[in-house]
Amino acid sequence: MKRWLAAAATLLLPGMLWAQAPVLPEGVREIGTEELKQKIDAGEKLVLINSLSALEFTQSKIKGSVNIPYGHLRDGEDKLPPDQGATLVFYCLGPK
Repeated sequence: MKRWLAAAATLLLPGMLWAQAPVLPEGVREIGTEELKQKIDAGEKLVLINSLSALEFTQSKIKGSVNIPYGHLRDGEDKLPPDQGATLVFYCLGPK
C-alpha cells in the first residue's frame, strides 16, 4: 500500500502563509521540512514529487526529486510512480 505525505510549502519556504489550511485527502498527512530531512537522512524509501511547472522545477528542486506538474496529475496526463514500497512525498511552492 502506498503511503502519501505532503510537504507543505509554508514549511519549505518560511514566511509564506496559507490563506487557509489545506484540506488533504484521507490517508495523506502533512509533514514539515525537519521531518522530511529526518526521513531522507535515515534513508527511508521516498519518492519526492515536485508538482511545480517544468520551468519552476528547474529553478527550485530538492535533489533526487521528480517533476510531475500538478496540472498534469489533475488532468491524468502523467502517472504516479508505481508502488514499490516507497512513500510518495509531494511538494510545491504553495497556493497561487
